[in-house]
Amino acid sequence: MEVPDRRRARRWSLDIPVYVYGRGANKEPFHEEAHTLHVNANGALLLLSVPVRKGQKLHLTNSLTQQEQDCMVVYLGTRRSRTVEAGVAFPETNSGFWQVQAGPEGETAG
Repeated sequence: MEVPDRRRARRWSLDIPVYVYGRGANKEPFHEEAHTLHVNANGALLLLSVPVRKGQKLHLTNSLTQQEQDCMVVYLGTRRSRTVEAGVAFPETNSGFWQVQAGPEGETAG
C-alpha cells in the first residue's frame, strides 16, 4: 500500500551550506556551519553536529545568499556517529529562501 506524501510543498535533495544559531540545553548560545539534505518552501532536513530537541527554535542563514530565516525543530531522525538529521519548519512558507526552481518532486534543482 502506497503512503501519500503529506508535505505541503515539493522538496529537493540539495546540499546547501547554512549557519545554524540557537541556544543549548544550558541556555548557552551556539552556532555551527551545517548542510541541508533536503529543502522545500516550508523548511529543510539538516545534518547537525550540535544536539537539538523537538520544539527548539533555531535561526538559519543561507551561506550562499546570506538570507536569514527563523525555524523550529519538528523532527529528529537518523543519528550518525557525530551528527543527527533534524527536520526544521519555517513559521510561514518562504519559497525564496533556498533559491530553487520549481520542478517535479524529488528532482534536484540545477
